[in-house]
Amino acid sequence: MCFKNYIIHMRNIIIILFLSLNISVFGQVNELKVSYEVSAKQSMHKKAIKEPFLLLIKGNKSVFINYKKIIADSIGKVYMQKMIKKSGNSREIKMNADNPDYKRRMKNKTKISWVVEKELLKNTLTIQQKAFRSRIEYRQKLPKLAWKLQDSIKEILGYKVKKALLHYKGRDYIAWYAPAVAIPDGPYKFWGLPGLIFEIHDSKNEYSFKITGIEQKKHISFPKKYFFKGSSFFPLIKTTEKNFKKDFEKTFNISNAYNSAVVIGESKEEYIRERIKKIKSLYDNPIELNEE
Repeated sequence: MCFKNYIIHMRNIIIILFLSLNISVFGQVNELKVSYEVSAKQSMHKKAIKEPFLLLIKGNKSVFINYKKIIADSIGKVYMQKMIKKSGNSREIKMNADNPDYKRRMKNKTKISWVVEKELLKNTLTIQQKAFRSRIEYRQKLPKLAWKLQDSIKEILGYKVKKALLHYKGRDYIAWYAPAVAIPDGPYKFWGLPGLIFEIHDSKNEYSFKITGIEQKKHISFPKKYFFKGSSFFPLIKTTEKNFKKDFEKTFNISNAYNSAVVIGESKEEYIRERIKKIKSLYDNPIELNEE
């Protein structure tokens, strides 16, 4: 067995041991609902956005998703069913901005749009996020994160947590993980520490993830259809990690908005160009700065 394969083999053994240990620590319960406050400075020209996220863990699988998205999707489904019923046999569904369900859905509209699914034993990670008038998705192997464990200890939510350092995709991170919660997972793409990640932020505090609650569950239910499947109005673009930035840029295309835009009193094309420029600037400080 070559050295590289030996390392991969040992890593898989360690993951299995963590999962097994998790069962003994929580007394046959290895399903958790973890709440985080996520702060993301996605634009250099705007203040950081703060939104609530959930990390739902069931066995060797987890889903990291914006809590507001779960609410908005639920409200949106009910709203669309009502509008379809109201339209009768008509193919044209008329939206009503004064409808209470519509207002509630818009109130829960998300600005931090990641949905991240990890499957530890399959060594896969799938991420989907909003990109102009579409969503974009890719699958990759779980990233190999070169954590540097430190001796520092503090307390979060009554748990003793230890410090770890990481350089990933152009940013330096400080993380705090709880060995007592023996699950090698965490928010976003972060994973692989000997305990659940309670807190992690980059050195500039442009992106931070802070735990706000943790619950043991006997039966975790993942949100239905947490990955958007796409439609003619709001397409899904499947790409690769390598081509993500290039394909993300392609979504900011004038043709994506031209046909559905209604503009009165000015050049339609100029209006759309300015709108695209404005929206594009909201994403000029991504969490992943490079491909290293």
